[in-house]
Amino acid sequence: MFIIEVIFAFFITISFAVLFNVRGKLVFYSGIGGAISWLFYLFFTEKGYSYSTCYLLATAITAFYSEIMAKKLKTTVPTLLIAALIPMAPGGGVYYTMLYLIQDKYQDSILKGMETSIIAGSMALGIILVTTIFRLFHHTKK
Repeated sequence: MFIIEVIFAFFITISFAVLFNVRGKLVFYSGIGGAISWLFYLFFTEKGYSYSTCYLLATAITAFYSEIMAKKLKTTVPTLLIAALIPMAPGGGVYYTMLYLIQDKYQDSILKGMETSIIAGSMALGIILVTTIFRLFHHTKK
């Protein structure tokens, strides 16, 4: 079942890359990044890690891939990274937070909002960690 989800993540990422005006072969490499992000998210989930840890680790691996490929392809990291993180974007959490709020289910809304914020924060932390490590490495290399 993993393989089907990873294949769909690849095509979803390609679709968003086109939507974000990514051009040429970079669309394909963005798709690979999306497949990697979802594969590792599923892997860490299967191993029993918490949601925040799964998102942190999968995002860090995707950011690492994006950093390496951006250097190799001579492009910017966000060109590859933004589309590659789409499969893991917590859009459903935002939707349910608003739905519960509209339905006057305030406690459910707060819980779902907190969960979504933790996921988004974990993803941001994964990007920050990898970017900082790469910048330190390149700064000391010079």
